This record gives sequence, structure tokens and C-alpha cells, in this order.
Amino acid sequence: MKLQLMKKFLQILFIFLIVNVSQPILAQKTNTDVTPYFLKKYQSEHNDFPGKAALAWFEDARLGMFIHWGVWGKYHAAWAMYNNRIPLVEYQKTAREVDASGFDAREIVKLAEESGMRYITFVAKHHDGFCLWDSKYTSFDSKDYPMNRDFVAELAKVCNERRMPLFIYYSLGIDWTHPYFIPRELYKSARPDYPENPDYFKYSKPEDFEKYREFCKNQLTELCTQYGPVAGFWFDPLGGVLANSEMFNVQEFYDLIHHYQPHALIHFKTGITGTEDVLVGERELKSISMHYPGNSEQDKKIRELSDKAWTRNLSKKAEIAVTSQKSWEWNPENKCADVEELWKMLVGAAENNANLLLNFGPKPDGSIPEDVAVNFRLLGEKIKTEGYPPLNKTTWPELRKKGVDIDKTEINKTAR
Repeated sequence: MKLQLMKKFLQILFIFLIVNVSQPILAQKTNTDVTPYFLKKYQSEHNDFPGKAALAWFEDARLGMFIHWGVWGKYHAAWAMYNNRIPLVEYQKTAREVDASGFDAREIVKLAEESGMRYITFVAKHHDGFCLWDSKYTSFDSKDYPMNRDFVAELAKVCNERRMPLFIYYSLGIDWTHPYFIPRELYKSARPDYPENPDYFKYSKPEDFEKYREFCKNQLTELCTQYGPVAGFWFDPLGGVLANSEMFNVQEFYDLIHHYQPHALIHFKTGITGTEDVLVGERELKSISMHYPGNSEQDKKIRELSDKAWTRNLSKKAEIAVTSQKSWEWNPENKCADVEELWKMLVGAAENNANLLLNFGPKPDGSIPEDVAVNFRLLGEKIKTEGYPPLNKTTWPELRKKGVDIDKTEINKTAR
């Protein structure tokens, strides 16, 4: 009798473990089994290969919305922590004081729709390391701070409802606040140039960097498995990754993403490995080697690898990211470009067989600036009336080889 009861108990326990342990695996697997909502019209391509469908969709997408917003708001500069050498304690205090009451995902998606934009790229983690989602791998995020919100979740929910594809921007190549990110000796922009290294800078040897890589893999897994299908990932910046390419081993990140979301497009500017899906330019479309003219071994390596990746990605579908307010972030001194200027950038991208990723920076509270709302909608009306400018399908290879500038408003060059 006791033996029978024991067998019965073990059977029940076995079933319980199978059901509960397998649930996360099944939940993760749904991303690979179901065609994402924005690829339904490309089902035949998706049946062949998910990435093929994603590229077919991206070819038709033409215009996207880029959103740079974070806890740097009161400084009006995403690079404030670096440029002003702001100590982490002070920066954390600033982050706690952020009023995010103006951030309205529904209004953002509505503006994108009415502006002729067919996808959104949202900065989820910029170089300061602050995460705009509920990450269990850090407390330096929007859920653990007084704002107590998961902005990626809010935006992903509305994007899903409105069938608006969502890309996630993730700063892989700089993190000023992670204890085990590389030091300035390995890449100048890796850390603010503090008079003395803070105690939380823990990196002392190359092996330590694996802790940062593991952190990134864990966070990318979160973003791949908790927010539904994403259109892809937009990584940034290139310089430090190229200078330390063996340490970063970015292909492993690409493979991890495709394990969970096989269709997801990989954007990493003009490229690291040449295995990226889309060639991306920041304000311009040319190799970034020109931005590293020095004679140091680091600059030489960056030039060599960036030119190789540029060559490998040269013939791929392209995207050019531009600003509408001169800077990536909202600044009260800058106004949004008028509709003719916005249209001119869209035409410039089309001439290079590229999509245009048009950025705006919300105000510090997350709200949409009034001039952005007006001028973006005027662009949408112009697109409705005239259609998107035709893509140049003949001479674009020659134009790309020469290099092109689309957004000439940048005064101080930031890391590419």
C-alpha cells in the first residue's frame, strides 16, 4: 500500500515538474513558431526563412520614428554624464527626480501613424546604462526608480495593438555605469574621465569583461522573450567594439537574438562583422573610418575593421538615422525642422536606396514637443498626397561608394 502511494506521489510530482518547468521554454518557443503580426503579408517569404520576410517588409517600410529619451532630460544631452563628468551618485539623484508623466505610448504611436512612419525604434538603454524597462539584472531601471514604469512594455503593448513594428535600441558598445565595462585605456569613450576611478569600476583584467557580456546576454534575452515580437535590435556605438572586437564577440549576441526571434533584423551602424542585416548610417552613409584619423593602434584597428564591415555590408538594404531637432535629444533652444527639410531628408535617403529613421527627442517629462507633432504630421500629409519618394534602384551603388551626407546639422561629433 505504501509502495503504491509512493508511486502515485512520484507520478504526480513528475507531472507537476514537467508542466511547470517546461512552461518558460514553451513561452519562449512561441516567438519562433508564430509569424509576427507585421510579417503576415510576407508569409511565403517567412515560410522560406523568417529573415527573408523581415527584409522584404523593411524594403517596403520606408520611414521610421527614432526616439531618444532618458533620465538625462534636465541636461538636454544624452552625453551629459560623460562630457560633464557627473558622478554616479549625482546622476542617480537626477534619475530619481525625473517626472515621466508626459510619456504616453498611445500618443507616440498615433503620431508615428499620422506621420507616415511604419516602424518605431526606441532607445531602451543608452550609454548611461539606465534601462527603460523592468530588468531583473539591474536596479538602475525605470521600474525600480520612483517613476515605477516599464516604458518598453507600454510601447510594445500599443505597437502590438496598432500593428506598428518596434525596434529596440540597446547601447552595447558603451556603458558608463556597469562595473565590468572596459576602461578608458581600451576605448576613450568607455568611461567619463573622472579625476579618480570610482570604487564601482571593477574591471581589472580582460576576463572581467565576461561579466558585462553575460549581463548583456541576460538583458537581450529579457527583451526577446517578454515583449512580444520585435522587428529587430539597433546596437550602438561601433568604435569601442571594433577596437576590442575579440572581447565583445558580437556574433554571439546576434545568434542569441535569432534563437528567440529568428526574423529580428540586426542593425549595428555600418557593421562589426559584416553579418548585420541592414547597413545603417548616422546622419551620413559612409564608412566610419574617417572619424578615427589618429595614428594610435586603436584608431588603426578601428579603421581597418570598419572598412571591412562597410565593404561586406555595402550592397545591403540601408537605413539612415537623422535628427529633426539638430540634436538627438530635446533642447529648448532647438526647433523641429520644417516639413520641407524633413521631406528633403526622406528624398535623400530614397536616392541612396535607404529607409529614413527620423528622430525626435521627447521633453524631459516624456511628452511630445508641439513643433514635432505639427511638422511630423505635415510630413505625413505630404506623403499621403504625393506618396513616398521613389527608391533609386539603379545608381545607388555608385552613390554609396562615394558616401553621402543627409543630416548636416551635427556640430560636435559623438562616438560612431
